[in-house]
Amino acid sequence: MADTISVSIIITFAAELLFSLALPILVLVIWKKKEGTELRPAWIGAAAYFVFGMVLEQLINAAVLGTGSSAVSAFLLGHPWLYAVYGGLSAGILEETARFLVYRTMLKDSVGRENAVTFGIGFGGLECIMVLGLTVLSTLMMSISFNNMGAEAFAAQYANSEYQIVLETIAEINAISPLAGVMNCVERAAVRSQKFWLYPVSILLHSVVGFLAALYQTNVLTSVYLLEVLLVVYAVAVFFLARKVYGELPMEKPRELDHFGRVIKRK
Repeated sequence: MADTISVSIIITFAAELLFSLALPILVLVIWKKKEGTELRPAWIGAAAYFVFGMVLEQLINAAVLGTGSSAVSAFLLGHPWLYAVYGGLSAGILEETARFLVYRTMLKDSVGRENAVTFGIGFGGLECIMVLGLTVLSTLMMSISFNNMGAEAFAAQYANSEYQIVLETIAEINAISPLAGVMNCVERAAVRSQKFWLYPVSILLHSVVGFLAALYQTNVLTSVYLLEVLLVVYAVAVFFLARKVYGELPMEKPRELDHFGRVIKRK
């Protein structure tokens, strides 16, 4: 086991953490300044991701892939392509249904096509913070603790059965290059936009991302760099498709907003 985790790797983790926190805020500020949009859709989007992406999706995955369903889990893991289809569809159906339901209920009276993008910034922004930010924060804290305590003292915290896992984790951390961190950030920077009539299409488009990620998890795709290249190319293609759809939507009269991005209601 390595004696320390290199400073360059710790700096990479810190940069990723700052990126995951700053990106959603920066994008929201720029978008609001450019379009003068209200901020309520962003907060609703963040709440929708938390409920559907962090709670419901995790509960369903635990039921299907957890220890209580070992036969189902073993079957899916034994058939990587089916596992990839499940991974893609579970995320696609839940998260796109969240968007669809919110548009039909809480945002049904929102005026302006720009609100769809504002909602997406909130939804994707919280995903960026929760999935990338918290993961990197955990790894960063582990790395700092390892360097401060030393290899032997750090490993002594764990039971014998966990010791080998600790060794492998430290080795994997030391094998990470700054390039991998940048690629990870690029993937999370993808901007998505969904419309009501594109609900089934949006599920399919979303599922492709989870499908590719699951292929990597099951070693069908063995190169993380190939995975990231595929995701970036795919994200760019979807961006231009969404941009075309957005440009074809009719312009609507924007509502008057206060300095906090709230709609001013006139009597």
